[in-house]
Order: sequence, then C-alpha cells, then structure tokens
Amino acid sequence: MLASLWFKITAVSYPNFSLPVLIFVASLLSFLLGYYLVRGLYRKSVNSCACARYQINVTRLRRFNLILACAALPIIIYNYVASGLPPFFGFFGLDAKSVNSYGRLEQLLAPILMSLFVNAFLDVSTKRKAFYAIYAFSWMLFYGARGGIIFMLFQALVALSIRTSMPKRKIYLIALASVVLGGVFFGVFGNYRTTNAILFAGMRIKPEFQEWPTIYVWIISYISTALSNLCWYVDLAHFDHATWTFSYTLLPSFWVPGNPHVAILSSSNIVDGTSTYLANYFLDFSYLGIFMANLLLGIASGIASVANRIGRNFLFWTVFLSCMGFIFFWDFFATLSVMILFSIQATAQRYFIRMLPPLRSSRKLEENTPELSTP
Repeated sequence: MLASLWFKITAVSYPNFSLPVLIFVASLLSFLLGYYLVRGLYRKSVNSCACARYQINVTRLRRFNLILACAALPIIIYNYVASGLPPFFGFFGLDAKSVNSYGRLEQLLAPILMSLFVNAFLDVSTKRKAFYAIYAFSWMLFYGARGGIIFMLFQALVALSIRTSMPKRKIYLIALASVVLGGVFFGVFGNYRTTNAILFAGMRIKPEFQEWPTIYVWIISYISTALSNLCWYVDLAHFDHATWTFSYTLLPSFWVPGNPHVAILSSSNIVDGTSTYLANYFLDFSYLGIFMANLLLGIASGIASVANRIGRNFLFWTVFLSCMGFIFFWDFFATLSVMILFSIQATAQRYFIRMLPPLRSSRKLEENTPELSTP
C-alpha cells in the first residue's frame, strides 16, 4: 500500500510520506501488542501439536446448501419484480438499473450467496458442487457485485488452504494464478461496467498515467486511494468529542442516521470513498481509535492462532481471515452483511461438521486429512 501511494497516480494523492509511515508503524505496534499478549496468556497451547480432525455429514451439508439456495431465491425474485433485470444485463443494451440503485435486501442476499459458494466445495458430489458454486457466483455477477465476488473467491481460497494437504508452494501458485486471472477478468469486467474515461475522471488519474494499461491503473489507484483518503482524514479532522459512526454499517441501510463527519467525507481530496479499516475509528476516537482497533485485531488474531482454533472451526475463521485480507480497503468486520455471514458459517460449522478426537502424535499428513461421512 505504501508502495502504491509512492506513485501518486491521482491528482489528490496525499503528498507527504511521513504520515502514512507513522500510521503504519502505530498500527503494527498496537496489533503486535494484542497478538503477543494473547500468545503469552495461552503459551501452553501455542506449541500444541494436536491436529484438527472432523467429519462432515454430507446429508446435512446438502440440506444446508439447499436451504441457502432457496432462501436467496425469494429475494432475487422480489428484486426482479420490483426493479427489473439485474445490472449485468445492462452491459448488453437491455433496460437495467445501475449497481448502486438496483434491488433491496442485498445486505442479506450477499452473505447467503457467499456462504453457499464456499460451502458448495465441501460436497463430495461434483455435480452438486458445480451447481451451487455456479448458482451463487452467477447471481453475484448478475448484481454487478465486483467487490463481493472478490471477497467471496478469497474466502473459498482461504478455506481451501486450511483444509487441503497439498504443499504450501502449490497453494501459493494457486493463489497467484487466482490473483492474475481475477485481475484480468475484473479488468475486463470493469471496462464494461466503468469505461476508461469514467475511471480516469472518477479516480482523478493524472494525465501521464492514463496511457498505462487499464488494469495497472485500476489496481494501483484502488490500492493507493484507500491509504491516501485515510491520511487526508487524519490531516483534516479536528477531534473534539467521541462519535459512533463505525457502528452505522451494522444497521440496515434504511436505519442508518446522518453522518456527523459528512464535511470531511465530502472533501475534494477524497476519492472513491474507500479509506481502509481505520478511517471511521479515527474520525470517532482520534488516535485512540487507531490504537484500539489494531489492538483488538491483534487479540483476535492471537486467539485464532493458538490451540488450532482455525483448523477446528475453519468455516468461521475463513470469514475472519478474509476480512483481515481486505482491511486495507474497508472495515468488513463492522458491516451487517459480514455479521450475517459470520452467523451463517458458525451455524453451518455446528450443523454438519463434527469434531473428532485429535491426533497428538507426529504421524504422516495423510493420516490427518479430514474425513467425509456418506449420506
């Protein structure tokens, strides 16, 4: 992120480099404080060699996936009746609303589809696996949810890396290939959804960078803009009392009150609205917000890292790790959609996954792979 900001690709990129470095160092130190505090308290469990072993009840898994697919369908039908064709069909010249104005209940629909996509790959049936994965991906695509699709694919990749016994090198190659293919796909998809002229104007790209390949401009600008916006907030805000705007994203869209920081948020130096996971906490509590947010993340990460919690509750922690992967763009932890997603996956973990006694001996990896039950 610091490297992307160095390009100063937009006309309003934060000019000074000292403030971003200061925020990075403060965030890192407070995160490490929380992380090693937990590791110290759980030091007896840190080096535990117990391997996570579990059994998936395939019958319950299929029932759960069917429930998710059926739960999404009424929302999809309602949006079609109320708003017409999804935004994706507008690319083909059909009458369709824009992404931002189409449909309702997306805060509920998105986590349902994400959970269905991730859980589909737990099925032993190739046909069911393909059907539910395509079903979930297609509707996310039809709704033009580019960010949601990236977040969903990242969850699937994290779940794969937790469950698989393949070598880490192969996992990294799969991740790299996914990033490259995803970048190409969403670069093309973005060109249809947002033309180059709109991208350059909306992101305020400097003329000398407009000759670069669009995919490079898109990646660098989106990564650097979030940090640049955060720095502008820190520069422009004058803290006088605590507020609670970070919690507004936990409310349904029709209950969200007015934002007291609207003057800062609407500054001419702010582009695209993304501002990392720290923006709201700083605006609400000043530097204390930055410290507390990273301290709590460090504590949560420390809890996840001991006693093999990630392996024992991989569906729940997959969501957590995915949120961590995107904190440089947005605070996914404090959103209603992700809270619903946490709830769905925690329920799924309890419903169709049964933990087995751990193996504490250093046996071969093949002996520690997950077991699947038959219907």
